[in-house]
Amino acid sequence: MSDLRQTLIDAGWKQGVILQPDPFGHKDAFGFLVLNQTCDCVNSDFEKEPYLELLPLVKVVGKPNSRIKNGENPRQIQFQMQENGHGIWVQSKITEAFQFDRSLHASLEFSASYRLSQTSLDDLIRWRAQRYVRTAFPDSFEGAFGAIHENFRKLVSKHESLIDSLLLSLSPFEEIEEGDCYQIQLRLMADPSIMAQPELAERLHELSEKIEKLFAESACFDHPRCRVFGLDEMNLWEARRFVDFTRYDYLSFGKEEESP
Repeated sequence: MSDLRQTLIDAGWKQGVILQPDPFGHKDAFGFLVLNQTCDCVNSDFEKEPYLELLPLVKVVGKPNSRIKNGENPRQIQFQMQENGHGIWVQSKITEAFQFDRSLHASLEFSASYRLSQTSLDDLIRWRAQRYVRTAFPDSFEGAFGAIHENFRKLVSKHESLIDSLLLSLSPFEEIEEGDCYQIQLRLMADPSIMAQPELAERLHELSEKIEKLFAESACFDHPRCRVFGLDEMNLWEARRFVDFTRYDYLSFGKEEESP
């Protein structure tokens, strides 16, 4: 083992450590989390692994947002960590992550006040990786949906046991200007055994009508459509136009969690 590698190990360099704000100059961040894998943090070859990837951490004011907690939103995340032994909620945005020359590691200092649990670190790493394997909805869509999110959650949660997934087709799948509208189609997907029971199928059809009405109340959605389908009724060619809306935390059927 090289002397430099041992020096980096002894200094405590590893994935998930928190660096003090200086010398990065982020006006709101109280610390910067190292995202690199531990093996990269202690690599003695600065040409092979030239950069630290750092994530600014900002404290959450008030109650955490259930729609972006624990890694389900592709752009931003809120999670818990310890500040001097007390639980706090913090937030980060993937767009604010940046690289720092790893050869300048001696100029950086670790923060002794903050600690991250392995569970929160696992959420962060999964969130970082999933940024590149799932679609990020446009901010203008998320803003419009946020206004009806709570009513939507209440509607869907009452029928959670009947729904396998909820698919969405959005056009255009990009940011829109103020005054423009999205065309949106939603499909409530249910197991064929559910669809075979008229009473249960009728409940889903009633839910789809209520979802349509809810989206229609927003000026951002033009003639929204929501339909009920059995899992055996949708072919792959048709499914290519849809994304699985149920994967995102702001569709969570769970209840709000309390702040620490």
